[in-house]
Amino acid sequence: MKIVQIVNSITAGGAERLVLDLHGEYLRMGHQSYIVALAGREQIEGEDRLWCTGCGSPYAPVASRRLSRLFRSEPLAGADTVHVHLFPSLLRVPGALRRAGWRGRLFASEHSTSNRRRGTMWGSFADNFTYRRYEKIVCVSEAVREAIVAWKPSLRDKAVVIPNGTRSGLFKPSERDGFHNPPVILSVGRLTPAKNYRRALKAVADLSDRTDHKFKWLIAGDGGMRTELEELASSFSLNSVADFLGTREDIPQLMHDADIFFIPSAWEGFGIAAVEAMASGLPVVAGNVPGLGEVVGGEAGLLIDPASVEDMSCALEKLLLDPDTALRMGLRGPGKASNYSLEACASAHINLFRER
Repeated sequence: MKIVQIVNSITAGGAERLVLDLHGEYLRMGHQSYIVALAGREQIEGEDRLWCTGCGSPYAPVASRRLSRLFRSEPLAGADTVHVHLFPSLLRVPGALRRAGWRGRLFASEHSTSNRRRGTMWGSFADNFTYRRYEKIVCVSEAVREAIVAWKPSLRDKAVVIPNGTRSGLFKPSERDGFHNPPVILSVGRLTPAKNYRRALKAVADLSDRTDHKFKWLIAGDGGMRTELEELASSFSLNSVADFLGTREDIPQLMHDADIFFIPSAWEGFGIAAVEAMASGLPVVAGNVPGLGEVVGGEAGLLIDPASVEDMSCALEKLLLDPDTALRMGLRGPGKASNYSLEACASAHINLFRER
């Protein structure tokens, strides 16, 4: 099968990582797989089966024209299936492909339980126009499916659930018999409002103020809020506690070297980083929100109210002061994470693409 995935850009985010992971798994399975990014720093044509239009934004009008041109030539012209991730790619791709004369099967993915379009008049119009052009909408969790069907009941028959997955063996538990000195809390994720880092910084500042227990908080990821969050951390006197690492390619090693994983998301369609942390044997402190709450449950960590600074702070303190409980929770993680394998995720996608 010849599959092309299209996404806004190839940056460090959960959806983008899934695109890259599925691409690698499709190739391993013997399929012809390609990726097109609507935006990026430079135009790339076919390098490692990746194309990039070179536009500064996926909203740029020229992105659609360049995408149409790509699909008029091999190897993309002969694709059996195109799978589109994220808005505005979801909106723009169908028209660009139609203008290119492409006539294959078109699928969409939804990665979140919430977005700025839902609940607005313009968003209702945009989503009605967008989703009717896709055969199926792949939702990364049952919570995502429930949210999109609540927003657009007409999509009930189109929306299917295929949970995200992580590659077997990439994330492995280390031989932990205690915490590092000082203990290391790790967070991984884009610096966006959904990740709830403003409130998390207040919680960590509260914890740091009221305990003599020393710890480090490492935050791997980048985004438009970085400067604001660094300034907020400084205002809370967290310069010696919180360390913003930016985009990192060594997430498995960071997981290996951490003691607690903290994902305080205000909303989260799935939470692939939480699965990776569980696979690494880390106890997880996670926002109890649809999607993420399903993935973590109550066995491998603590679920907290993402609106409560106190709840976050107390959960982190509980694990920091009780390493034995934290280690026991961490031991349950790999078994729970095994329910979310990349191999199963890719196979489910292929089966969907083959259905008639």
